[in-house]
Amino acid sequence: MPKVRKVVLNRVEGEIQLKLVWEKGKVKDAFIIAPNFRGFEFILEGKPALDALVINPRICGICGHAHLIATTKAIENLYENAGLKIDIPQNARLIRDITLGAEIIQNHLRWFYMFVMPDFLKLEKSKKLKDFEPIKGYKWQKAVDFSSRIVKVIAIFGGQWPHTSYSVPGGVVCDPTTFDLTEAKSIVDSVVGFAQQEIFGMDIEDYLSVSSEEEYLKKSKNSDLKKFIFMCKKHQLDHAGKSYHRFLTVCDMEYAFSKGITKKKRRNFYVEKVREIDSYSYLTENGFSFDKNRYSWAKAVRYDGLPYETSPLSRRINSREKLFINLLKHYRDSYMVRMWARIDEIARLLYAMKMWIESIKPSEPFYIPPPADIKEISGKGVGLCEAARGSLIHQLTAEKGIIKKYNIITPSTWNLGPRCEKYLSPAEKAIKGADSQIKAEMILRSFDVCSVCTTH
Repeated sequence: MPKVRKVVLNRVEGEIQLKLVWEKGKVKDAFIIAPNFRGFEFILEGKPALDALVINPRICGICGHAHLIATTKAIENLYENAGLKIDIPQNARLIRDITLGAEIIQNHLRWFYMFVMPDFLKLEKSKKLKDFEPIKGYKWQKAVDFSSRIVKVIAIFGGQWPHTSYSVPGGVVCDPTTFDLTEAKSIVDSVVGFAQQEIFGMDIEDYLSVSSEEEYLKKSKNSDLKKFIFMCKKHQLDHAGKSYHRFLTVCDMEYAFSKGITKKKRRNFYVEKVREIDSYSYLTENGFSFDKNRYSWAKAVRYDGLPYETSPLSRRINSREKLFINLLKHYRDSYMVRMWARIDEIARLLYAMKMWIESIKPSEPFYIPPPADIKEISGKGVGLCEAARGSLIHQLTAEKGIIKKYNIITPSTWNLGPRCEKYLSPAEKAIKGADSQIKAEMILRSFDVCSVCTTH
């Protein structure tokens, strides 16, 4: 007879409950439970639209900047749908990408060294891994240091991190000097040095030219990514944790990734095809429901009726990166490949940030005022952004500048939401078949769990 176990995962951003149904030593079914309700969408109702620029970065302490960018884009789209063209200076676009890239990198560094590598300490008691021990380990400490350094780039342009609100409709409110740009570039260079020496074991540009697992393992010196790959193979995590093999990315970022959806073939993304389903959520269209079938405060998200994974792996696949196309052929969307893609993105974003910083022209504008006061604007707007964990969508309805309805679809809702009548969520499907409790938890963490975004 199947056995049911429920555990609370605290080593995530927030808190998630994992309910597992076991049969013959393997997970037969999995329920990912987001137990806390926060209500930001309701808080925003009745507020002036520009207030969202201050409120929304508080949704998450790790990816709040992505919420700011999505909010800004939603308000700019509100103007555009009202027939008013918003001019955004190239300098502002560059700085938004630089700061968003910095936030994503800090997340990936902390996620890999503070959450992922310590999991392997539970699988094997090896002295070779002592440097990854939480708090005490040399590599753990060093990663914390460099993840803190990279967010100083956000503070240079945005004035603070977290909860930055410097991005506004029409651009950004900073006016960086040559010294600011030099300082930002110096910080990026220092993190590049750390990534080359510790993570990849080779120059970043050399790494970005790698097209296969064999090539990387041959060229890389002793590196943390290489250790990770070997440990995945040792514990059969190179083939575990497979989900639907469908990938979604909602926007482009020059030098970094391309938007699209991949289901066998890559196609264009259309926001109109996104739907939220509340069949198993406590939160419904009409308020709240606590009947016995419902088990999470998150909703299920579907694109054209199907569940899609959104993540750095999705960004790699929709960008048609040869390395990950080849990895998928051998391992599909497994734990190891999903994790590798997130680590890979550190290199790609560091390289991109250097290009973006060098492209800024201080003598040109950073902000152009919108053509009308927000109090004159009514209609709908959509803001699309790629956050650390995947695709983020903000949907806004306003009347004379006042928010009437605000809807947020986070990456964690895509990946960790509940099931619908036909499908499990991507993470629930990936966990099925796991042969131990720790592996089930590790597979869940491969989606970079954020409870506070899931239950925004």
